[in-house]
Amino acid sequence: MDNIKLAIDLPALAAAVGANPRSWRNAFYLRPDDFPRAIYLPGCRGPRFLMSDVLAWLESRKKAQAAPPPATPKPQGRPRKASPAQIARARQGQGGGA
Repeated sequence: MDNIKLAIDLPALAAAVGANPRSWRNAFYLRPDDFPRAIYLPGCRGPRFLMSDVLAWLESRKKAQAAPPPATPKPQGRPRKASPAQIARARQGQGGGA
């Protein structure tokens, strides 16, 4: 068979999509439904993925990807006790207790 791989393991799947293999292993065992259907072959450690399933999964992920939600500004932390007018006066050197 001209060196064609029909089934790949989890590190090869991560390498194929350019992801960290360890992160993908953790994600697979936490949420296996987010990945292509896995098969378990006798004599092999860990799950294997058929290339046809991987290609179909990648196509479905590409189509299902919606536009990202609008970014909400991140809170800036603890609010100041001084008012904006007091801060402005302090920056100008007029005092004001900032």
